[in-house]
Amino acid sequence: MNLHENKIYKIIGKVESINSGAHFCNTTIMTRDNEHINIKLDFEQLADVLTGKVYEFTALAVVKIEDELVLKLKSLKPAEDVLSANELSELLDHFYVYAPIPMVEIKNGIESYLNKIENKILLEITKTIYQTHEKKFYMHPAATKFHHAYVGGLSYHTFTMLKLIDPFIEIYPFLDRNVLYAATILHDMSKITEISGVDGEYTKEGLLIGHLVMQTIDIDHVAKALGYEETEEVLMLKHMILSHHGQLHYGSPKKPQTGEALLLWFIDTIDSKFTVLGEVLEDTVEGQFTQMVNVLDKMRFYKPKK
Repeated sequence: MNLHENKIYKIIGKVESINSGAHFCNTTIMTRDNEHINIKLDFEQLADVLTGKVYEFTALAVVKIEDELVLKLKSLKPAEDVLSANELSELLDHFYVYAPIPMVEIKNGIESYLNKIENKILLEITKTIYQTHEKKFYMHPAATKFHHAYVGGLSYHTFTMLKLIDPFIEIYPFLDRNVLYAATILHDMSKITEISGVDGEYTKEGLLIGHLVMQTIDIDHVAKALGYEETEEVLMLKHMILSHHGQLHYGSPKKPQTGEALLLWFIDTIDSKFTVLGEVLEDTVEGQFTQMVNVLDKMRFYKPKK
């Protein structure tokens, strides 16, 4: 790009690499036009830049040596904090392997279920937590590997689970759709702080506490702030979060002990396994077996001829 001295540039770009030495620190980014740009950093800015993440960079063109102009970082913001939902959706499709459907469609779908929650207590708690994490929620993977381990995987997984609820309730009407919608929207929300993001690494809190307990604590804090901590709704919601991995050896502090908690475990398991199976079968020739599928007890599955 052509630079002019002392001019401020705002550039949307994905961090490709970060380089530092005893006397230098810089990052190379790729813009939406596939242009590679180098930006100089101060050492104190280094911790704010993550490889693989998209930011809006505000940089100043300054003279380095021999009249060469370089970009010096002034500030940066995550792309999700500065772009509209439609702009961000287009950008994600360009930079990442994103969820199979557009971010805007996922977002509209999840919010339609959120707005169906008729119980005032569950609605206020769920909406408060959702709005706090909304922007990061649509950028986050659902796991570091195995299932939905890509940008947007967390919200896509949540949306798919929400779509499974109503058919079950139609057959088993004793189930409470309000707590099911709320728990499904919130069940993996703390993966935002359990997993660092696009690089798919577990955080210290993620390793030591885990998202089931982290999300239960979050619900507890919000419920107390809203004056709902002693209600039956909050107790049922927290139980569903704590038990949604189903078994103790899968990381659940408690096993499901309500019908709604049991269904949450089942639909979480269904989506995590069938999504991966579908991806593996897509790459398998008809009449052949898949490779071993880790989330399905390392079994191999046959793809029938059509």
